[in-house]
Amino acid sequence: MSATDLQAVKEELVKAGLEIYRTRPAELEIAERVRLHIMDSGIRVRDGLRVVFTARTQRSDFGASVSPDQLFERVRAAVGQRALDRGYVEEAALTVEVKDPMDEAKVLDTWHEIVYGKAAGDLNAVVEEVRWALSVDKFIAP
Repeated sequence: MSATDLQAVKEELVKAGLEIYRTRPAELEIAERVRLHIMDSGIRVRDGLRVVFTARTQRSDFGASVSPDQLFERVRAAVGQRALDRGYVEEAALTVEVKDPMDEAKVLDTWHEIVYGKAAGDLNAVVEEVRWALSVDKFIAP
């Protein structure tokens, strides 16, 4: 995505009342407000007019007896069919270690994430898909 195209997408999102968390060279990270705080929503616009979002479980919410495969399946059961029905595809299933910022050797938690993506046809569709993705509960708890 060229800087000009990215700027046009950014302007359209802001005009629609959506907030940008961070702008990278080929990606917009969409913000989500939690009370007064602005946070990363896990939603991205990248690669042209492609909307992607990440849904996840946290190991600490389920205990050691639940396998990684079961945690991925919880995400798929909670989010997957809705995303697939809307035209998203599963792009990746990732295990991410969340490390202590003061001690990189210490793992605080492990996330099991699934990334869903969809190409949007135009700027209006990007806005619509970002709004839809914001409405999806992306943090799956017990």
